Amino acid sequence: MTHTRSLMLLRAFLTVAFLYFGLRKLIGYSTDVAIYEAIGFGQFPRYITGSVEVIGAALLWKRGFEGFAGLFLTATMIVGLSALLIWVGPPYWHMLVLMTASASVAFAYRDQLFGMLRQVDSGPTQD
Repeated sequence: MTHTRSLMLLRAFLTVAFLYFGLRKLIGYSTDVAIYEAIGFGQFPRYITGSVEVIGAALLWKRGFEGFAGLFLTATMIVGLSALLIWVGPPYWHMLVLMTASASVAFAYRDQLFGMLRQVDSGPTQD
């Protein structure tokens, strides 16, 4: 299997997973509602997290944004895992898998991310 095909399969896996978990949060699946109640910040963060996961899943397929999506989703998983470890507890193995897979996508598209950073660093061009 080629590197490109493996990366495409990894992005497909992440898309399905993040759409699943993101849409569960957005529609108010009872388990997700209970988790956010246990965290203690109300339900508003559930909508933010669900939206971030769905948007991140979509960005995995937007040409030029794959690396950003991987980084964005990795950061989301770090925050989510931290919240589970501090306020809720296990299970969190699925978050470790998603974090590792998202970080792998970000790493695979690191040149794209560095290109974005160079554009931001150079600022607007003058004609």
